[in-house]
Amino acid sequence: MADSQIPHLVLARKWRPERFPDLVGQEHVTRTLGEALKRGRIAHAFLFTGIRGVGKTTAARILARCLNCEKGPTAEPCGECAACVEIRAGSSLDVNEIDGATYRKIEDARAIIENLSYRPARDRFKIYIIDEAHQLTDSAFNALLKTLEEPPPHVKFILATTEPQKMPETILSRLQRYDFRRIPYLKILERLQDLAGREGVEAEESALRLLAREAGGSMRDAERMLETAIATASGKVTEAEVASSLGVASRTTVLKMADAILQKNAAAALALVRELASRGANLESLGRDLLETIRNLAVAKLPAGDSDSPLDDIPDHEVAELKRLAAGASARDIMRLFHLMADSQEQILKSPYPDLLLEMAVVRMASLAAVVDADELLRAIGSTPPASGTPPSSSGGGSGGRGARPEPTPAPQSSGTRRLRVEGEVKADAPLRSESQQEQQDDGARELPELRDFIRGRRAALAGFMEQGAGLMLDGDILTVTARNDIYIRYLNDNKNVIAELASEHLGRAIRVELSTNGAAGPAANRTTMPLAEKVTRELPPAAPAISKPVAAENGRKEMAPSRPIESIKEIAPASKPIEAARAIEAARRAATPEERQAVLADPSVRRVFDTLDARLVELRMPNSVQASAKESK
Repeated sequence: MADSQIPHLVLARKWRPERFPDLVGQEHVTRTLGEALKRGRIAHAFLFTGIRGVGKTTAARILARCLNCEKGPTAEPCGECAACVEIRAGSSLDVNEIDGATYRKIEDARAIIENLSYRPARDRFKIYIIDEAHQLTDSAFNALLKTLEEPPPHVKFILATTEPQKMPETILSRLQRYDFRRIPYLKILERLQDLAGREGVEAEESALRLLAREAGGSMRDAERMLETAIATASGKVTEAEVASSLGVASRTTVLKMADAILQKNAAAALALVRELASRGANLESLGRDLLETIRNLAVAKLPAGDSDSPLDDIPDHEVAELKRLAAGASARDIMRLFHLMADSQEQILKSPYPDLLLEMAVVRMASLAAVVDADELLRAIGSTPPASGTPPSSSGGGSGGRGARPEPTPAPQSSGTRRLRVEGEVKADAPLRSESQQEQQDDGARELPELRDFIRGRRAALAGFMEQGAGLMLDGDILTVTARNDIYIRYLNDNKNVIAELASEHLGRAIRVELSTNGAAGPAANRTTMPLAEKVTRELPPAAPAISKPVAAENGRKEMAPSRPIESIKEIAPASKPIEAARAIEAARRAATPEERQAVLADPSVRRVFDTLDARLVELRMPNSVQASAKESK
């Protein structure tokens, strides 16, 4: 009957550390304080800072025992003298613990100051421990300024707070500060195992690991959750019971969810989220666990090193599972998942509908398709060798269809012409690329090579576009960027400031960028080249079979006149106007006003050139079956 009336003490109070070596995870603080006590260099005011439950108040009580022990001041209090016993029980007259949240006004500060003149009742020092010190008002802090700077020799102040940034700088400058760190995961796990053994409780290691992980570096929170798990367990403390009591997901469930996301199984991932939500799981905690698991997947992709790794705190079987999952995904995809989950977690913490946001987050992550970034795409394009001498493949089916025309024999190519194999449709309105433009691009890629290499090192995608479509010319502090085609003008204009910043950084002076659209700049633009008509003739595909065209007869009737193959543009354009036609085509290719375009198109010779080229390109694009149908209809 007497035993049943003994009040129960929770684990945090029952097994509170009584010496500095017993304080877990704060060796950097206890070692410094121990050396100061041994050498007699004891400050008059201390500030202990850190998150909740890391041992600030416990360290303050141990320090008070070290100062007032009969054998002290000492780093090893005896624990048996009257001072040690009373301080441990919280009944010492000379050690006053004050709650800063309750006694926070200036009147309370004045009461402390008035009592400072009295000597200690029995012990060596009168010690004031002010917990949550940041809760004191500004007037109370102002009242304590002089006292904290020059207290009586028999007075010591120990202030503890979780938010030192809320305290005035004038107060902080008068205190000797000690920062308490988050307690490492493994140390919390060891402490929980020790407490379970002392209490005679059988617990699964996975359950203790879950408690240590959910503690978030706070020993008091870990001990409180262990107390709850022991009270609710029917026998052995299991991971499932701990997860249910805490409202969190087990590690096995989180790994299953990550596996479903990587396997692109959105339905399975969504089902796991809904199941946990129906059981009352904390969705904010679930989102954090999933984010941490994706981080662990990224770490599992890295080669093993000698430095500390986040995987060191994880059991071996879980590390093996993480490596198995990470092996089936690329590092880029894992990073995309991490950024997506991080953004979603930020919204989940703020939203009144966290369940909907988390559900859609896992569905979106499981639905992401693998992508190739711009740098790799540009490298792939630049490293693909052209299929020399390979004729374009037709996308219009085989040669067995009715009306199918035979494949034309490829025309001989000059040594300076590159032909790329093209599959699929040929765009009818695509501009023809001449040898002069190819030579200008090849020469342009060598303009200011050091600047291009510097830009490539900083912005590979931008450098790739500039090599394809921009000429560079530096005149003093002005860098002229010339767009070789209309399609590059907008991109270069959007990145004009970026090019200027990179050029200024490379050249060591302020560079102004001007954008030009007058064709390629540099020496290649001034090179004497052959007429455009001859160059285009070399790259024209072989002549198509003769097709009858309707012509207007003198009597008004339409007759079918056979048209012969056109061997070159010289036969279209008059011999006296090849240069004018070439200039007109070049003017049409650069950016021009509507009036200039109309003037070029009004020239009959140029019009005939465009009509012939359009007809050839349309024939290439049309499948064989369509061409056969067209012939039959005609």
